[in-house]
Amino acid sequence: MAVQPFTPDDEYCVYCHARATGPCAECGALCCGDCVEVVLQLSIPRAVCQTCLTSHPRSDRRGLWNRMSAALARLKAALSR
Repeated sequence: MAVQPFTPDDEYCVYCHARATGPCAECGALCCGDCVEVVLQLSIPRAVCQTCLTSHPRSDRRGLWNRMSAALARLKAALSR
């Protein structure tokens, strides 16, 4: 009898071993909905796992906030003309 590789029926979260809903947008690890945080990056919501979120804590968010406030300032200047 030949040995066959084990393939699970479902894909599981690498953190809590619940059913995975999809991969992390940063590292590609399979995660469930409880182990990810949805972050807004350039108007695109992305699911990022807790490990990637702690390794890049707020650098992307600050940059996004600066870009959004600059765009609002330009819009305000254009509307006041």
